Amino acid sequence: MSARALLVSDIDGTLVAENKAIPPGVVEAVRAAQATGIRVCLATGRMWEAARPFAEALGADPPAILYNGALVYDFAGGRVLWSARLPREAARRLLAVIRSFPRVSPQLYVRGRVFAERRTPYVDLYARRERLAVEIAPDFDALLTEDPVKILVVGERADLDALSATLAALPGTPVNQVFSQHDYLEILPADVSKGTALPVLAQAVGVPLERVVAVGDNLNDLTMLQVAGLGVAVEGSPPELLAAADWVCPPPEREGLRVVIERLLAPTRDVTAKRDSGRTTS
Repeated sequence: MSARALLVSDIDGTLVAENKAIPPGVVEAVRAAQATGIRVCLATGRMWEAARPFAEALGADPPAILYNGALVYDFAGGRVLWSARLPREAARRLLAVIRSFPRVSPQLYVRGRVFAERRTPYVDLYARRERLAVEIAPDFDALLTEDPVKILVVGERADLDALSATLAALPGTPVNQVFSQHDYLEILPADVSKGTALPVLAQAVGVPLERVVAVGDNLNDLTMLQVAGLGVAVEGSPPELLAAADWVCPPPEREGLRVVIERLLAPTRDVTAKRDSGRTTS
């Protein structure tokens, strides 16, 4: 794999396991990749405040894809390269429906912060996982003086599946729904995904898409793997992601990203040798 290439990795379930610690071998492998001229960037559903510790610990290159594609952010220069938002009136309609599902907990991303209308076990679970403060705002409508970036709903998968089907049947402004974890349903602006943000990131660093490797573990990574020159899914990913991947790598507990990088750095490996050669396991 030559210089002028780009590796883009998801964070949760790909870079880090449930303990949220980056394996030392992955950090060393990233340094080795960067030394050859490969840029290593992150693509996540997280906001920058929650993604920043991982970017710094990894030594990731700017920019980053945040909010599952709703923001491409050059954190070195403090510049927004691209962004999209949910129309606030659409958000109000969606929230009214979400509130009719009492066993789920919606969170609103607006004003650069994340809010919940009430504290629930799911809100606390989210805050612990993301290592992020969730502010309580009893009335989301009062926050919607500007368009939010996204809505994230936490709950049991059966409840989220039922909610997703109900939202999909609503008339009006279309939105994009995606599961970023088994118990996270994310509601994004229409036609927004990691896959739509990836060309923006690649253009910003001057790397053609055919020289991009994308690594992910869940359905919110699907479009990114489809758009990249080479897509890598983590073992145990949903069937749709595994079917779209060119390679499969070990989970973060076994330093899967290190395995991917070592394979890419092999002298005979070319990132453009992809789907027509069939899927292989790293």
